[in-house]
Amino acid sequence: MKDSFDIDNPFFAFMGGLADIVIVNLLFLVCSIPVVTIGASISAMYQTIGQLREGGVSSVCRAFMGAFKSSFKKSVPAWLLQLITGIVLIFDLFFVGMMPKAAAWSLIGMVTGGMALLWLFLTCYLIPAGIYDGRKLKEALPRSLYLAVRNLPYTAVMALLNSIPIVCIFLGTYFIGVVTPIYLLAGFGITAYFNTMLLEKCRDLHIAVSE
Repeated sequence: MKDSFDIDNPFFAFMGGLADIVIVNLLFLVCSIPVVTIGASISAMYQTIGQLREGGVSSVCRAFMGAFKSSFKKSVPAWLLQLITGIVLIFDLFFVGMMPKAAAWSLIGMVTGGMALLWLFLTCYLIPAGIYDGRKLKEALPRSLYLAVRNLPYTAVMALLNSIPIVCIFLGTYFIGVVTPIYLLAGFGITAYFNTMLLEKCRDLHIAVSE
């Protein structure tokens, strides 16, 4: 009976890990309130999750805020680029969707959709994996694309996980109501945890980060 209350019990280990993810998720949301800081928040979340997986975190809050401060200046340009291009692509997709179903517009829609898919793939590596770190942005972008294509199966899964909130927004208010409490509590942190597991398996990623 005593063993069931051992802190090394798998149940308590799982609950402790889940609590850490909830804390990381809440810190991510708070630090993302000024939109311009979202890139630093994403970077800090992934760095902290990575440290949690390695078991080297004594204080989740201290680890997150330290990563947030250290990555702020580097991640802001990368995030703003992603934000602006993402808004443009979403606007283009809506615009093309309202056009007549002519062959020319269908072709433009396919091209725009392909660009949006590439954008989604790039977002899996540029900030979460810190590809921009130590590189000029114009060098980091093709590097992110290289990693996305080289690790395509992992990239596809990460892109799918990242897209869940966006898909729910398009599906309507019911799905928004279902996922909102989940993401407010732990959804972003859980997504980062699974994505971190996949990033650890990606080939050549260590070269991109350490060079």
